[in-house]
Amino acid sequence: MTEFITPIIVLSSISFFLSTLLVLADKFFADYGECRITITDEKEFTVRGGQTILSYFIANNINIPSSCGGKATCGYCKIKVLNDGGPILPTERPFLTREDKNIGIRLACQVKVKNDMEIHMPDFLETVKNIVKNRLYNPKLLWSFKIANQMYGNPEDRKTKKKDNSDDKAIIYAAIEEYKDSAGPLVPVLLNVNSTFNYLPKHCLGYISEELNIPLSLVSRVATFYNAFSFKPRGKNIIKVCMGTSCYVKGGKKILETLEEELGVKVGESTEDLKYTLETVNCIGCCGQSPVMSINDDIYGYLNHNMIYDILDRY
Repeated sequence: MTEFITPIIVLSSISFFLSTLLVLADKFFADYGECRITITDEKEFTVRGGQTILSYFIANNINIPSSCGGKATCGYCKIKVLNDGGPILPTERPFLTREDKNIGIRLACQVKVKNDMEIHMPDFLETVKNIVKNRLYNPKLLWSFKIANQMYGNPEDRKTKKKDNSDDKAIIYAAIEEYKDSAGPLVPVLLNVNSTFNYLPKHCLGYISEELNIPLSLVSRVATFYNAFSFKPRGKNIIKVCMGTSCYVKGGKKILETLEEELGVKVGESTEDLKYTLETVNCIGCCGQSPVMSINDDIYGYLNHNMIYDILDRY
């Protein structure tokens, strides 16, 4: 049996190595020169080829919906590529219907510019209707729409939506006032708001979008890209259990199970009193002290499950 498995493993390793090499070569060594992008009946500009259409749109102040930061998980950034789009990538297929493929619909975050290209921008509402009609979306992701200065997610949000709190606005405006004159104020403002509320309330994104004059799609894209931001209320104390190899084999799983049982929550959840939020990480940087966990800025190493109760009592 081994004599058959070994060649397969070797061939798979060689194939993986060559694929990686080709990707790196395309990224760092390929030079596509100057490429002209023409948006039908709208705009034309020249770029240095090699990056995605979405990145060039952002650089040239062309608004295009995308809430996933170019990770191909939302399907918002559909465009019609009239020429030289290249083959459809596996990352695009879940978001494209058969009709989309036939007429040249692609995801702007996945198509690289390698030649002169002509692009048609479809109507966004039609794109959304098509996505919903064909169920080409993940309901666990953040889907939100701004209508008449109000921001809504799913229908349940509309039923439970509370009136905007003037105190919330005051906090947000204070953060904007502090950073509005700095280069790239969006991330500092989001960090300030996230730190104040311990999460990012959805209606706050609308305020930030209006006051900074930044499209809501871009604000949402940045807010969903960084792990530092959360759209769910988080606890006062953030517990992070390391599940890296060293911590895992030395009892990290047992530490996590003890915390889940003691707090009555699963990973990614917060206690009802918002005192604790339980998370896992791949590394804390203290492998020599494994198993390790952190609570806020405090790190605890050489753990065993019996120590958990005394540590929690400190908070």
